[in-house]
Order: sequence, then structure tokens, then C-alpha cells
Amino acid sequence: MNEFKVGLLAIATIAAVVFMSFKITSNQSGFGQYVQYKTIVKDASGIFPKTPIKVAGIAAGRITSIELQGNTALISFEILKQIQVTKNTKLRIKSVGFLGDKYIELYVGDSPEIMSKNDFIDSEEAAGMETLIKDASEVLVDVKAIVKSLKDSVAPDGEVSPIKKILADVQVLVENTKVATEAVRRMTTGNEEKINSLVENLESFSYELAYQVDKGNPDSAMADIKQVLGNTKKITEDLSKIVADVKMGKGTMGKLLVEDEIADQVKDTLSSVQKIVGKADAIRTELSVFTGVNTGDKGGESEVAFRIFPSPERFYHLGLTTSEIGPDKETVTDRTTNGVTTTTNEITRNKDTFRFNVEIGRRVQDFAFRGGLIESTGGLGIDYYLQDFGTKFSLEGFDYKKNKGANLRFITEMQIWNVLYGRASAQDIGRKGTSATVQAGLRFNDEDLKGLLGFFF
Repeated sequence: MNEFKVGLLAIATIAAVVFMSFKITSNQSGFGQYVQYKTIVKDASGIFPKTPIKVAGIAAGRITSIELQGNTALISFEILKQIQVTKNTKLRIKSVGFLGDKYIELYVGDSPEIMSKNDFIDSEEAAGMETLIKDASEVLVDVKAIVKSLKDSVAPDGEVSPIKKILADVQVLVENTKVATEAVRRMTTGNEEKINSLVENLESFSYELAYQVDKGNPDSAMADIKQVLGNTKKITEDLSKIVADVKMGKGTMGKLLVEDEIADQVKDTLSSVQKIVGKADAIRTELSVFTGVNTGDKGGESEVAFRIFPSPERFYHLGLTTSEIGPDKETVTDRTTNGVTTTTNEITRNKDTFRFNVEIGRRVQDFAFRGGLIESTGGLGIDYYLQDFGTKFSLEGFDYKKNKGANLRFITEMQIWNVLYGRASAQDIGRKGTSATVQAGLRFNDEDLKGLLGFFF
């Protein structure tokens, strides 16, 4: 009875996970009826099936398929029926942030005429990293002009620098002060009595003044002035050294003034960043989980697979397959007794075995060719895709054995609904004991995983 309850709880849990996956990944643009449209773009980099379509920044549809048509990409997509798509509607491929994912923004026009199903919507080329590089280059040109102007102001070629002119003016001011002092001294000659009277009347003031101008008094104003003048001299010396270093091209400012190639280096750096971002954004992944039963006394079979697409035409396949009862292993033993040789064949099976799949493949239109390790043995495979029906046919050859040949396996896989798939296969074709496997599973691409993870985290 307890086993029965545990089984019911496991089935309910799996059903809940499948239901949540359908709810989250079926369509991130919401529920409702949809209308199919098409468009043609010159560059579909970073755009894949299920990429969202947004209107006014809100998801309103998604891409259903992308095909190569001549030198352009034909994109089929669906939009909520409640969106009134007019004749002058435009669309543009945009990115979320500097390193964000691509999506398509739909700009609905003001025309009174409504587009029909499967009509073509005009596309506009959006500004990407190339425009950013161009704008950055124009900004650098302006920066170079400003730096050149600053250079001409601080250290003009063949002329006296403004700082030296200021110092010369200060020296002239000191000379003028000395001349004025001599004139005052001459004016006081012959007026000693008046001056003495004035001194007597201002004796208290003079005493305080003498206190403040006493160089030996650390609290006097003269000491503060002396310190200020010393700091001014030090600042002037430091400024002279800075100007000299700038003229010699030392430091960041100096390099900006004398090295024109810095702008070119910044431009090359931005170009390299663009290439790295483009490569990282083009990588797509796909995760699938299948489980089922085998009719050839192998019990339950399950598979977890992970595919990496560095480009639409190349992929890497990594997988792990497990079965309740593993494949047969035959051991042949020859024994000789009194000149008589006896041959013994022993066939054994391992339970709960794990087998690995590591393949590299390339897709050519509707065909995909792959090879590598298939269930821990060398093998080759070919796939044929029926895009309009969500169906794939595969033929694999692996596990070659002497006197038995290769294990040929034919697989049919069909998309039932959204991320739910069904799979049927026949293996050991041409060998004794042909068996069949029936499985069901889930397959998630990048957009599905983002929606699923975003819901839980």
C-alpha cells in the first residue's frame, strides 16, 4: 500500500513539472489567438525560434521558424490577434543592453488598412555595435581636437608658455613695488616730526602690528604668509615639472598630446569587443530528457542530452543513456583436454548500466551528419528534419561486432506540443533479436530555460 502511495505521489509530481513547463515555456507572450506574418532581413545573427516579438516593449508574439532564402533570412512569426497590424507597420532587430539577447520590436503604423495573414512586414536595419564603433570614432576625433587645443594653450610650439609669462609679470610687479618703496622713503625725508607724532598716537597699533610681522613668532601673520609663499613656490615648481612631463609625452595626458595612435588603439579594442560579444551571443544550447520502455527485455530506458550550437550549421552532442538491463556481453573460452578443444560461450548482462554519447555534427539544409561515441562505442548517424511537421528521422550505426556487423537503429521523433516530444525506435536491425523502444520526453531551448528558471528564481 505504501508503494502504491509513493507511486501516485511520483506520478503527480512529474505531471506538475510537465504542466508548469508547458505553462511557462509554451509562449512567453501570453495566451490567446495569433496571426502568422513573415519578414525578410539581411542579418539574423542572434535570432532563433521562440525569440520574442515585442510591441511597445511588451511581449506580443514569437518567431516560429527561420529559413535561408537566397542571401537573406526568411523569418516567420506570430502576433496576438488583438494587435492591429497595419500596412505601414515596421519591425527592427534590437538588443537588451550592451551584451543582451536579441529580440524583434514591432512598430505599428497609423494606416487604416489591416494586414492579412502571412503578409510580409518591412524590416529596418537597427543600429548595432558598428554604429557604436563609428560614433566612438567621431567622439575620439573631437577628443583629439580638444586635446590639441589644450596642448597649444599649455605648451604652444615656438612660443613662451602662459605660465612663464605669468611668472615674468610677477617679477615686473615686484620691481614696481621696489620703485614705489623708494618713492615713499623719499617722501618721508624731512617729515620726521609728523611721523613721530603719528607713531606715538598709534603706539598700541604699532605694537600689535609688530607682533604680527615678527618672523620668529610662530603665531604671527608673517609666519603664515611665509608658509603660504613657500607652498606657492612648491606648487609652481610642481606645475613646471608637470608641464615638462606633458611636453615629453609622459603619463596618460602626455600620451594623448603626442601619440595620435591611441585613438586607433581604442577603436581596435572596441572592434575586438564586438567580435567577442558576437561569438558569445551566437552560441545556443538545447537540453532534452527522454524516458520509456524497451520491448526486448531491456526494461526501462532513459536519456539526458545536451546540445551546443556554436553556429546554426554546427553542433556538439553530449548525452548519458541508462537502462534497467544492459546489453549482452559474450565471453568465448577455449579449453584443451587430452588434445580435445572445447569452446564455451557465456552471455552475461549487467543491470542499471550507463552509456555515454559524445558526438560532433554538421547540418546541411534539412540533413544533419554526426559521428563519435554512440552509447560508449564508435558510430555514425544521419538525421532528416521535416520542419513543417516538427518531425525528425534518424539512422544510426554503432556497436560493431564480429560476425554480427553493426547495430543499426532507426528513430522517429515528433513534437507533440511545445516542449513535449514522443520518440519510437527500432534497434538491432539485421541482427537476431530486433527490439523496439517507445519514449516520451521534454526538450528545452535557451528561451524555454530562461522562462523556466525565471519562474523559480
